[in-house]
Amino acid sequence: MDHDWRLHYGAYPIRGRMKRRPVEAPAPYMNGISDEHQPATGSAACWPLVLYFHHVHPEILHYTALTPQEFERGLKRVLEEFDAYLPSGLIAEDGPHRPDRPTVLITFDDGYRDTVTYARPILDRLGIRAVFFVCTGLVGRRSQQPRQDYLTYAECDLLAADGHLIAAHTRTHPHLDEIPANEAREEALGSLADIDSRYGSGPTRLFAYPYGRIPGVPGLLPSDVLGFGTVRSPAEPWPASPHAIRRTYLPSGGAGAWDGLVDHWRTQWSSTAAAARPGWPPGAAAGAGTAWPDA
Repeated sequence: MDHDWRLHYGAYPIRGRMKRRPVEAPAPYMNGISDEHQPATGSAACWPLVLYFHHVHPEILHYTALTPQEFERGLKRVLEEFDAYLPSGLIAEDGPHRPDRPTVLITFDDGYRDTVTYARPILDRLGIRAVFFVCTGLVGRRSQQPRQDYLTYAECDLLAADGHLIAAHTRTHPHLDEIPANEAREEALGSLADIDSRYGSGPTRLFAYPYGRIPGVPGLLPSDVLGFGTVRSPAEPWPASPHAIRRTYLPSGGAGAWDGLVDHWRTQWSSTAAAARPGWPPGAAAGAGTAWPDA
């Protein structure tokens, strides 16, 4: 039976107005998506909701590929409930910063060229800065097939100049859990070194696993690197699981369910924040956030 997206609502204030949000609603279940890839679980208590995309393109079919129109519509809907999280807070000297309000971090995986062609102007219009996890050994590889057409370093530099972060996603996008440990370390650490040589040490504190599969390889990542998974990772507080941070997504082909999904993420964030911090939300005005040591 299809999920009933009609939810029970209560009122709460957001950004100076009264808004209605779901309370005590069941987690939305997306038909046609395996349990392993269900997107309903959002962020850990008091940490940013992290969304990942692969493509923004008018023709590509992929579970995290949206058309430009869908991408802009989806981000606008998310921004009704979450403020944009600045990626610079991830790599600040006293970071990563823990927000004191619901925020969303936008990320892209693999480094496809359509992200600069289609996603970049939308991000700019909405005032969003994102993290682009690129496969450093594939940068500059061009193709007439958009699924094989990658950003050049000149295009990565353009994104970096806009205030986005360019970060590591291995060199060649292997299944890290299916290759020898020494090769997995070379893929991960090599990509971090490539990023460091061009963008400095800041972005080398960020890494995303191909396919969201996190191998049990000792020394795969330095201790100060944040490792981003996918929906395969549980929603744990970042200090408790810094190498397996959960990300979720707006499912392609499921735009009719996005309202319920975004409302669920917002309600989930509020309820987990209340459990993590008695008396939440704080009475003080929202500020820059709380740094890692207080987490």
